[in-house]
Amino acid sequence: MAVYKCAKCGEKITNIEAGMIRCPACANKILYKVREPVAKDVQAR
Repeated sequence: MAVYKCAKCGEKITNIEAGMIRCPACANKILYKVREPVAKDVQAR
């Protein structure tokens, strides 16, 4: 299950129905997919 965040009001949306492209709180069209931070192992020189 993907979690999306509204660009305008910042509300997190967890259950997106098929065809739903707007925020239910403010009707903004821009939604960002929330991703967990990725930790990378980098070799030191």
